[in-house]
Amino acid sequence: MRRAAVSAAAGLVLVAAAPAQAQMFHLYLLCQGEVAAGPGAGKGGAEAPVPTPRAAPETRSAADAGGDKNVGDGNENIQARTRAVRSALKRGTANLELALRDNNMSAFVQRSNVLPTGERMKYTATQTHYTMTYTPLATSRAYIDWRGGSWLFTWYPPFQKLTATRLSVDRQTGVLEGEMVGPAGEVLGLIDMTCEPKKDGQGPAPRF
Repeated sequence: MRRAAVSAAAGLVLVAAAPAQAQMFHLYLLCQGEVAAGPGAGKGGAEAPVPTPRAAPETRSAADAGGDKNVGDGNENIQARTRAVRSALKRGTANLELALRDNNMSAFVQRSNVLPTGERMKYTATQTHYTMTYTPLATSRAYIDWRGGSWLFTWYPPFQKLTATRLSVDRQTGVLEGEMVGPAGEVLGLIDMTCEPKKDGQGPAPRF
């Protein structure tokens, strides 16, 4: 009887620990950089994708460069984005702290001035990038609070039309590139940051 009671108690401990384990985050990203808005930032049009950073030709072997016909296109995309950011009407400081959970592929916004704190997004992980899209939900408490008090909407009023924010994080360099998009797919602003990765236990505790 005593042995059975001990086993039952151990089982209860395991059951109780399961939800806590499910809350574990495997990676934290602490990102700092810049948000650009205005006519310059929107150059490229509605169909312009977030460009994928590529190594400069001098960092690649001659054989690799000769066999990759997309190298030139990649570099042109990076240069076009750089010109767009530099020619933007307005530029401001951007920050974003994300906690990534791999058991359900969710990204939790811990703190940010360009996304609502407390929101969650689904992310996709490839060998080279983490990609995710934030689509505002009008009834979300986090979004309502953010919409009412965020500096973004007074700093650049066209952000009132924001319907999505697309993010791409390079897993090798930590470079984050993002687009803030309007209802017709027009690019309202660009986000460029550098992210510092932290493992579980190294990053700030998530705020639920």
